[in-house]
Amino acid sequence: MRKAARARRAYGAYEETGKTAAGRTALAAARFAALFILAAAVLTGCGGSGDADISAYGDAPIEIEGLTDTAFVITPNELMALPCVSRSATGETAKAGTVKATGPLLDTFLEKYNKKASDFNRIRFIASDAYRVVLRDEYLTDYEVVLSVASGGDPLPVSERPLRILIPDAESSMWEYACVRIEFVE
Repeated sequence: MRKAARARRAYGAYEETGKTAAGRTALAAARFAALFILAAAVLTGCGGSGDADISAYGDAPIEIEGLTDTAFVITPNELMALPCVSRSATGETAKAGTVKATGPLLDTFLEKYNKKASDFNRIRFIASDAYRVVLRDEYLTDYEVVLSVASGGDPLPVSERPLRILIPDAESSMWEYACVRIEFVE
C-alpha cells in the first residue's frame, strides 16, 4: 500500500487537491503576493488614497492638547503617514459647495494613543482665525470625522491649510478648515 501511495505522489495524482510541489509553490506565491499588497497599502498611508503634494504645508504645526499628559504638535505629513480615506460631501448651501477630503479618520489618529472619540466629553477644532467647532454627544460616537490633509488628489487650498475637518453626514457648519489646534476634553 505504501508503494502505491508513493507512486501516486511521484506522478502527480494529488494534483487536483494542490498537494503537488507545483501546487504548494503556487499557493506560497499567492500568499506572498497578498501579504505584499497588504503591507504596501498599510505602509503608504494616504499615498494610496491620493498623490497630493502637500510639501508647501506638510510641516505646519497642529497643536494637540488633552490627548496626553502634555500638549504636543503633529503635522500634516505625520497625519498623511496614517491609513487614510477619501470622502466627499456636498453642503446644503451653494457657499458650502462640495468638499473632497483625504486623510485619516479621527478614530485612526486616536488609536495611536489607545483612545477613541467617545472617551472624551467634547473635542474642539480651532482655526487660525480662532473660529471653533465643538464636537460632542452623537458627533463623538455616530459620525465619521475625516482629518483632511488633502482635497482628493490635490493639496488643500491655501485658505484651508494645514488641516480641514470633514464630517460627511453632518451639516456643513461643522466642517472646520484652517484648523491649527485640536483640544480633547474629558
